[in-house]
Amino acid sequence: MHCEKNLNTVKKHLKSFEQLIKKENKMKRYLFAAALACTFGVSYAQKAELAEAQKALDKKDYASALSYVGKADAIIKQNESSVPAEQKAQAMYIKGIVALAQAGDNTEAAADAIKQLAEVVKFESAKDYSARNNETKKNETFASQADLDKAMISGKYSKPKVADRVATYTPAIKQALNTAGADLYQKAVDAFNAKKYEDAAKLFDVTYLAQEQYAPKADTALYNNAAISMLQAHKYDEAAEYYKKLIDMGYTGIETVYEATDVLSGKRQIYPSKKDLDTQVKLKLATDPTTRVEPSKEPEIYLTFIQILFQQEKWDDVVEYARKARAKFPQDKNYLMIEGQVYYDNKQFDKYLELLKEGEKLYPEDADIQYNMGYIYSELKDKDNAKLHYEKALEKDPKYANAYINLASMVLDKEQQINEEIDKLPYTLNAAQKKQYDQLRAQKDEIYKEAVKVLERGYQNVPDNTVIVQTLRNLYNNLGDEANAKKFSDLTKSLLGE
Repeated sequence: MHCEKNLNTVKKHLKSFEQLIKKENKMKRYLFAAALACTFGVSYAQKAELAEAQKALDKKDYASALSYVGKADAIIKQNESSVPAEQKAQAMYIKGIVALAQAGDNTEAAADAIKQLAEVVKFESAKDYSARNNETKKNETFASQADLDKAMISGKYSKPKVADRVATYTPAIKQALNTAGADLYQKAVDAFNAKKYEDAAKLFDVTYLAQEQYAPKADTALYNNAAISMLQAHKYDEAAEYYKKLIDMGYTGIETVYEATDVLSGKRQIYPSKKDLDTQVKLKLATDPTTRVEPSKEPEIYLTFIQILFQQEKWDDVVEYARKARAKFPQDKNYLMIEGQVYYDNKQFDKYLELLKEGEKLYPEDADIQYNMGYIYSELKDKDNAKLHYEKALEKDPKYANAYINLASMVLDKEQQINEEIDKLPYTLNAAQKKQYDQLRAQKDEIYKEAVKVLERGYQNVPDNTVIVQTLRNLYNNLGDEANAKKFSDLTKSLLGE
């Protein structure tokens, strides 16, 4: 009897416990249902806002599109881990397309819009990392594989999944940027033709930015166009940045040009490809087809960049890029000469001379190298070597006017010492002093005659050089040769248009 009473008590307690469990499970189901409803409500709300934003965008009602997408954004930010990637991409896409449409002629705004759309493409090309939250029983997304790994290690997640995102909006973005890119390019060309060079440069730059997203490979020639435009605008710092970019990218500008005469206009026209050219010829819409390969623009790009650096007195950079250019284009002496000019302007004559000796070996028939060696030896007061190399320059190029002028100048330098001796003589001369004066004057005449001999050679080879003609006039005057003095005086007037 006592056992039966205890058994009834146990059954009673068990029944109460079962009722409590049922009540608790019911509450859990209610809470789960409420959470699910809440999640569904949030998901529906952001989806609805995005749908309205898309409708507004399609109608080009950009203000409404931004208003709706702003509301969707707020919901997305509050529920970041549970929002599908496609909805995030849609919000980014709408904002980017609106920004592109509203950019107009503002190149900075257009660039920002293109960057926004590039982020969408990047976002859609990434992967989705997700796992199930064991507590909420919901899937959550993670920013990276590392974040997903950390979540799994915590033990709070299960069923990890890595999947490629669907590129829902990437095709539309590429199409939009293709259209925008063509429009930007035409604006750039129009700006350049209107001599609005800085505007043109910025438009070429933004066109490149657009092409990076829709073309298999952006056309690097756009940066070359931007560099030339900035150069025309006298924006040398900006031009230098573009030229450096072209050098770093290894741009050469070598391209095949397909050209023919358009039948309708009668004008020569360039076609995008050989296939396009052949098609037009086959359809008898074009005649006289030609194909040519444009030479490399790389040497010119290096040279222009180095010249800008020289103007900016960035001496170390000039030397660095001049040497790079010399290594790439050893047949072009311009880079060696610019490097040498750096040493000359900084009074580093020994370095310049060593460089010129190197150049003498590389360009044995070059008159400029010999002339510059003569000039540097003259600066170093080595007159014998100076004369030697000026004469070598004339052997290479008999019309090298400055070599004649400098040789004559070296001869006339000797006059200074004689003038100093004459200046020491008193105003009134005695017989001995008169004799000394006559001797000094005779020495001066010999110097003049020697200089005349050099410059007459120059006149025979370069008869239109005003410095040579004027100096000969003065020397013949000093020598008292009236006939030749008049001859070169008349020639001077003729050359100067007097």
